[in-house]
Amino acid sequence: MLLQLCIHHLALIEEMTLDFAPGMNVMTGETGAGKSIVVDAVNLVLGERADRELIASGQAKARVEAVFDIADNEKVQALLGELELTGDEDTVSISRELTSAGKNICRLNGTIVPLQTLKQVSAQLLDIHGQHEHQLLLDSRNHIGYLDEYAADEIRPLLEENARLYTAWRQAGQRLVKLRKSVAERAQRQDMLAFQLEELRGARLVADEEEELERQKVFFRNAGKIMGAFDEACALLTDGSEDESAAVELLRRGVDALAPIAALDEKYETVYARLDGLCYEVEDAARDLSALRGEMDYDEAEAERVESRLDLLRRLNRKYGATTREMIRYRDKIAAELAELEDSDEAMDRLEREFRQSARELEAVSVRLTHARENAARRFEASMEEQLHDLGMKNARLSMAFAPLAAGEKLSERFSAQGTDRMEMMFCANLGQPMKPLAKVASGGELSRIMLALKNLSAQKPGIPRSMVFDEIDTGISGRMAQVVAEKMCQIGDHHQVICVTHLPQIAAMADEQFLVRKADENGVTRTEVTHLSPEQRAQEIARMVGGADCESESSVRHAQTMLADAQKRKAELRAAYTRQ
Repeated sequence: MLLQLCIHHLALIEEMTLDFAPGMNVMTGETGAGKSIVVDAVNLVLGERADRELIASGQAKARVEAVFDIADNEKVQALLGELELTGDEDTVSISRELTSAGKNICRLNGTIVPLQTLKQVSAQLLDIHGQHEHQLLLDSRNHIGYLDEYAADEIRPLLEENARLYTAWRQAGQRLVKLRKSVAERAQRQDMLAFQLEELRGARLVADEEEELERQKVFFRNAGKIMGAFDEACALLTDGSEDESAAVELLRRGVDALAPIAALDEKYETVYARLDGLCYEVEDAARDLSALRGEMDYDEAEAERVESRLDLLRRLNRKYGATTREMIRYRDKIAAELAELEDSDEAMDRLEREFRQSARELEAVSVRLTHARENAARRFEASMEEQLHDLGMKNARLSMAFAPLAAGEKLSERFSAQGTDRMEMMFCANLGQPMKPLAKVASGGELSRIMLALKNLSAQKPGIPRSMVFDEIDTGISGRMAQVVAEKMCQIGDHHQVICVTHLPQIAAMADEQFLVRKADENGVTRTEVTHLSPEQRAQEIARMVGGADCESESSVRHAQTMLADAQKRKAELRAAYTRQ
């Protein structure tokens, strides 16, 4: 139940707090007074599209906050628990703020949440019905939804199963179409991949081999210089020449010359030791150098092989990847794709079997769904006619007409997530007249009563939000029918909170609480105000609604008081009858 609605800087409303009661609450006021602004505020709580034009002139932002009693709403309590947004156990606060900069800030129990989360929660708390729903009722594509909502317990499981199978069938079809389309391109693709794979496999790639090849290339390109340096160094260190002794021999002779005097002084000993050690190091280095020279084996054929291998890798690099590792990954990838293409005939057969099987399963559940709807339609028609009779349309008849398959049309051509059924409400308000499509024969007043009958059926179903907002759905109704509609809305108010925007005095008189919406000019600025009316004020407002030149006269007010008293008696009678049932 909606306990409180707070509005800040929305359109012509500066600051306003409305406290709603259980049962039937009505909002009345002259045309243009601003009743629609309150409905706009409720729509914002429901997560409907936010228009920055709603922000009051001269203000940077507007905000709407609604507080709901959820003490008996286990579904919402569980949802808030899942979202980790629980606050007070018995209430939930929903707020939405619009800024002139285009920001849209939503909060649940003070926590900022995405708009979708706000919608998810508010949809379980509040349901709004306005004049625009008449247009929905005129569109036959929406009629099946009213039936599905009426028989939700039996139809919803079938709808969910149908939607699941439809998704599987559609996906299988998409994969099949894609595979069939690729058949024309498959041979060309196979030839290209086979050529690439053969080229890459023929190269016998080894990960990171280009690094070793580059090292070998450097050696072979500098082999002459390297061997020349080795030869000269070896000659100078160990071999000597005709005119000169080898460096190692000269160094050893120098060390030997110092040996006799080394013991005479510590300083001599130090120099001798250093030169002796250096002699051994040079001898070791000379042996290593000689060994390296002996290991060198320049092979011209191997040098050509290295150059050729590097050229091959560079050519493949440009086509398949910058490194051997990348080329190996690409080789493995195209090998897998080629295998898949070569297996596509089998895949095609497998997918076709899968597609046919999913079509059979979808057709089976769609047939079951149709049967469930046909059975529910008979009960729906009887319930709707009962409601319409209660609303003063004693000769009204309504039926759900299922469209049969056209000549040559296959059931699979109607597959959808909602099933294969196409239906339209047929209606007749008078005796002796044939049933015709609702959109063609129903008047505005009849549409209002049909919509009210639908909402009354919905209100009797478990799981429907407890608060229901009716925005002038009494359009086109007057006289005795206005009283009938008022009583029907009062009945809804017995088990749901009703908030109704109306221009009919009969509906206003049947309300439990009444609010007056009016414009007031203050300091040159027009504002919309909403006042909760006392019993005396209600009589004055209802007198205004009845109209006439003397609407403020004593007799008009007495007539309004009589309407209120009669309404109280009628409500008591209705509630007593409801209790007996």
